Amino acid sequence: MSPRRPAAILVLTLTFATPAAAFRDCERCPDMVELPNGLSIGRAEVTFDEWAECVSAGACREVDDHAWGRGRRPVINVSLADVEAYAGWLSARTGRVYRLPTEAEWEEAARAGTTTAYWWGDTMEHGRANCRECDDGPIRHETLPVASYPANPWGLHDTAGNVWEWTSSCWDQACRRRTVRGGAWYYFAPAARSASRAGEAPEGGGYAIGFRLVRR
Repeated sequence: MSPRRPAAILVLTLTFATPAAAFRDCERCPDMVELPNGLSIGRAEVTFDEWAECVSAGACREVDDHAWGRGRRPVINVSLADVEAYAGWLSARTGRVYRLPTEAEWEEAARAGTTTAYWWGDTMEHGRANCRECDDGPIRHETLPVASYPANPWGLHDTAGNVWEWTSSCWDQACRRRTVRGGAWYYFAPAARSASRAGEAPEGGGYAIGFRLVRR
């Protein structure tokens, strides 16, 4: 009698997307990450240090830091015109086209291939985001330096919390307001969900709104 052959063993290999390495087009330009769809987007929100380069060049105005400090904190108090001035200056400096993401581009980047309320799951977790009552301990009433929390699976920081982020998409039919995404330090956890959205007048942009750019 012939010996029985061992049953074939099915081996499943699980693969996980590895975040692309960040790159920049010039010294003190924002760090960018290329996404699986070929779009490149800021690894984090544009910082005061990065904004200062545009101010020094005379292409951007100085903006208030609300006495929280500058450096690696996200630049705040920027209107839509301010953001467009920065994007235009950065494009001229690098020879690449920088612009605000559309709302759809922003959400795809924030979700990083996930379908849950937040990129890590359906509930807010300690140590994930800078928003009101999103962490244990005293409530913070200010921004934090970018990348203070873990990145999403595509290597992007602060797509949940810290500051709302401008997009190029209209909030209303007449485009009197633009859509902002991501929630902020001042807002509760639901505002930091990947699908959450709000509208802001173009001339607005207070101490809870910043931005990141896409590049092609």
